[in-house]
Amino acid sequence: MKTGPLIAASAVFFFLWAVMPVTLASRGAIGSGSVIILLSLVSLAGSVQFLRAMRRESPRWFWGIPFAAVCTALALWTGITRWVVTVPDIGNHVFLFLLPPAAALFFYSFPDDCRNGVRMPIAVSALVSVLPLILAANAFCTLVPGTPVPGFMAIAMVLYTLLLMPLVGLLLVVAGVACK
Repeated sequence: MKTGPLIAASAVFFFLWAVMPVTLASRGAIGSGSVIILLSLVSLAGSVQFLRAMRRESPRWFWGIPFAAVCTALALWTGITRWVVTVPDIGNHVFLFLLPPAAALFFYSFPDDCRNGVRMPIAVSALVSVLPLILAANAFCTLVPGTPVPGFMAIAMVLYTLLLMPLVGLLLVVAGVACK
């Protein structure tokens, strides 16, 4: 298995660390939406290449489809909200929250010989997926007027964005290197 597509597929998990320096370096000329859609497209291309390669190597290749689907939805939603309409950014957050659970399934699609070597990234990714699923449910609840939002959700969102998303991205890179 080639590690290039897998490393490219992890690009979206580093988006915040890439968005801030690009936006600051360009003094706001390159907006965060442009960087997010670019990373989403790179991630989508990497995950589709990975799925094509896995069809021959793993009987569980279809477990990687949710990751490609979430990357597609993230790229489409970001593109639509960036260039077509102005809507609340809640859809972008929901898709970002669905990435770690999709990545856990993505890890499960690895061939047996490779999956045995990356049991720790699979376990950590599955554990990290719990908080984003709660945040995604909370994001859906905010669409309903009058639904109270717990105060700890804001802290959980910052923790997820700054630490847990990049951690899953690093796990994807580690798994890519381990499955040469």
